[in-house]
Amino acid sequence: MTGKKQGLWLGTLWMLISNAIVKGLGFFYRVVLVRLLGAEGMGLIEMVTPLYSFLLVLGGLGIQPALSQKIAQNENKNLEYLYTGRCIMLGSGLLLTILGYLLCDIIVGIFAPDPRIYACFRAILPAVSIISIASAYRGWFQGMRQISVIGGSQTIEQAIRVISGIYLAACMLGLPLSQAVSAASLATICGELSGFLLLLFMFWQQTRHIEFRPNRFSPAIAKELLRYGLPITAGRLVNSGILLAQAFLIPWALQHAGWDMRGATEIYGRFSGVALALLHLPGVFTAALSVSVLPAVAETLQASSNYLLQKRIYQSLSATVIFTLPGMAILYLFADELTTWIFDNPLAAPILRILAIGGIFWYLQVTLLSILQGMGAARQVLYSNIFSGILMLLGIILLVPLPRLGILGAALAADFAWCFAMAYNAWRIKSLASIQIPWKKICFKPCLALAAALIVWTGFQPMLQHAVEQPQIAAAASAGTLIGIYSLCILVSGCLKLK
Repeated sequence: MTGKKQGLWLGTLWMLISNAIVKGLGFFYRVVLVRLLGAEGMGLIEMVTPLYSFLLVLGGLGIQPALSQKIAQNENKNLEYLYTGRCIMLGSGLLLTILGYLLCDIIVGIFAPDPRIYACFRAILPAVSIISIASAYRGWFQGMRQISVIGGSQTIEQAIRVISGIYLAACMLGLPLSQAVSAASLATICGELSGFLLLLFMFWQQTRHIEFRPNRFSPAIAKELLRYGLPITAGRLVNSGILLAQAFLIPWALQHAGWDMRGATEIYGRFSGVALALLHLPGVFTAALSVSVLPAVAETLQASSNYLLQKRIYQSLSATVIFTLPGMAILYLFADELTTWIFDNPLAAPILRILAIGGIFWYLQVTLLSILQGMGAARQVLYSNIFSGILMLLGIILLVPLPRLGILGAALAADFAWCFAMAYNAWRIKSLASIQIPWKKICFKPCLALAAALIVWTGFQPMLQHAVEQPQIAAAASAGTLIGIYSLCILVSGCLKLK
């Protein structure tokens, strides 16, 4: 009836390939937009993103992870779950798109620190309906462990988005900045529509031979999906609300510190559009892993195997640490080069360094959240988002207005919030599953490998700088040397034997 199931590591591999392409294209896209529209234009786009994300989460109702978790446990009823979830998503997506158009003036007036985002926000609203219905199909493929289909749709979506976005931004350069940034919104619609069409084609191809197709909306299944999905939605709404508040509070706090609106918008663009974009770049693997972890954990619960659950948790956390640590080291050590040569924005380097210090906590808490969702602990995800979000906002309010910190205070607040979220999520998994997470075993060898790599790299660094005249090539060779030594240490220490 469907394609062959993909296990945890095969699914992760497919998503890793997809995410590498998606992240690479997305990063290239951001670089081009920053150079075409400037940090101020990127700041406007980043102010629209939390509003848009809030509507997506509100319309999503947690149906995608609910479908994934329920289908993984009840594969024989997968089409019944899909049809009901699809009906819910179609209704919620259309409703929110219509309400977004009707209340656009009010939403922008209340929640936007800069009214120039009006055209950009209005242009992106049709994508809410497209993503809502597409998420039902993504949940179905994820629950059926067909991770490669999700990865393929994301790759097509991003490719179309980047191509159309660059073309439209170049065409709209002559317009006022408030209208030119709408190119990013129109490109998002083009990309999401193409990804959705691929999902529809793959679904038709895998189910076209089925004679019986359940075509009725099931109130019982809808109740089951919403019971699981609504707490997740609440958690994501909190998270989106935090991002929305962050997009409002940081410029507000900067203005209270003495910056005008344009200056505050530009600084926020450095934080969100440059530093955070670079921080998320090494997350290719963990983003891929989180998609595969949820159904894999759900299946272990169905099999009532505590040993297998503990193994899945250990494997996912070990992999997260192994693949994240070198990325954070590179971001910290080469912050000046990355922000200058890629974004032509060297003032973002100090922000990136502070974020890189706490980056490992960000990636660990993302993996832990996926494990909690796979365990069906949606309420714990909600509490995690609430507590860490409040901590983040309090940090922004207290630290950003300080003259000696400014935007660096927002980076410190993010680090504290991520650290708390990681600790809380780990504690909840331990208490819910009665599993002791072996943190020493997970972290010791990768940290030792990184320390050894840094010691050796420190000795090679002066020789590389002396041997290579071009600074870009010297920096690339230096970073490659560090990664190579770290990888060798990981292989020798046996860290990749995740058993």
